Amino acid sequence: MDLIETIKQMGVVGAGGAGFPTHVKLENQVEIVIANGTECEPLLFNDKYILNKHGDDVIQGLKLVLQATGAKKGIIALKKKQVQIVERIKSIISDQDNITLALLDDFYPAGDELILVYMVTGRVVPQGQLPTSVGCLVSNVETLRNIYFATLGKPVIKRTLTCIGEVREPTVVIARIGTSIGEVISECGGVLVEDLVVIVGGPMMGYVEKDLNSPITKTMTGLIILPQDHYLVRRKSMPMSWVVKQSKAACCQCTYCTELCPRYLLGHELYPHKIMRNINFGLDVPPEVIENAFLCSECGLCEVFACPMDLSPRMINHAIKTSLTEANYRPQLTLKNQQNRVNDLINRKIPVSRIKERLHISRYDQKEIKSAIETIPKRVEILLKQHIGDNSIPVVREGDLIEEGALVGEIPSGSLGARVHASISGRVTLVNNERVIIKG
Repeated sequence: MDLIETIKQMGVVGAGGAGFPTHVKLENQVEIVIANGTECEPLLFNDKYILNKHGDDVIQGLKLVLQATGAKKGIIALKKKQVQIVERIKSIISDQDNITLALLDDFYPAGDELILVYMVTGRVVPQGQLPTSVGCLVSNVETLRNIYFATLGKPVIKRTLTCIGEVREPTVVIARIGTSIGEVISECGGVLVEDLVVIVGGPMMGYVEKDLNSPITKTMTGLIILPQDHYLVRRKSMPMSWVVKQSKAACCQCTYCTELCPRYLLGHELYPHKIMRNINFGLDVPPEVIENAFLCSECGLCEVFACPMDLSPRMINHAIKTSLTEANYRPQLTLKNQQNRVNDLINRKIPVSRIKERLHISRYDQKEIKSAIETIPKRVEILLKQHIGDNSIPVVREGDLIEEGALVGEIPSGSLGARVHASISGRVTLVNNERVIIKG
């Protein structure tokens, strides 16, 4: 069995948050593979923990991807400030001629694929295109570790995540896929507040989750526990109708949201300020200005840092994308004569420390997390869609006794998707088109 088929069989998807099926991604032939260890979202320590404790596994995974894609060079992208990790990785790759390090400043969003490609290689990914269009492939460090595990016959049944905020013992958690959020929080000593809200993912791009019974998936990078009245919770819980009303009332017609937009600074034709003007005043702008909301990565820099009026161009862009997608409309985003604005990009890097202050989360930050705990649940809820693409098809029935690592969901024939596996041994108690529940 070749590597790509092995990765497919073991259910590996992008662990950085997007969840794109890795076996499809590795079908591309590229020149450079970039291991993304920058972890630019504040408060998250997953990648740092993996690189520090399991750096050898990551390098093995990177070597496998180099082989699969025909790439001649591997680059491990890290933050300069992570001195201990940098030294550790240097020692591991000291005898590797085709693997090097690239050290970045501590800015947001350094981990964005397109930004990372430019910062590491100097190549600008054209709008509407992927890094493979300029001969690069970017992979998160946990994804690379999972690729290595796949060659050992180990499917993806665990997820490394950070549980932090209003918990007694903030830490890195090795969570079995399907463990409830509430159980993970309990393993971290429980909460310090009564009315809590969980931000799933990072504080910039994560979402509010109020149901503590929701299961851990392959793409969850963090659980940030906050009081219900926290600024970040209020912002992320704001109804779209309020966002539009605030925009119409308070937008001062500056252009800061565009001038600090990472996509605009790469030369992409994304103009958040023009989109805001259209929403606010119904001004007649070219259709492509609105359609190019699809170029937005939703990094949140515009709403958290750029806008002096605390408005959210990101949410406006998200609403436009949702509306057009529901109407089955996908605009043509490629541009023939893309402008190069990368000099401005270099001079407009926003320090992560400033982001933490704006979000009122500095008090939750940890200098370092050196150890991790692992969940051993007696019940798991395995979602059949933990990835980009179609739901997996259940291949087990209620009442079946299955072993840890057994296949529970298969990719539909001819579809984009990923396999899912049992994270514990036990009896299948529920099967439907969305989930499989197993009790140990």
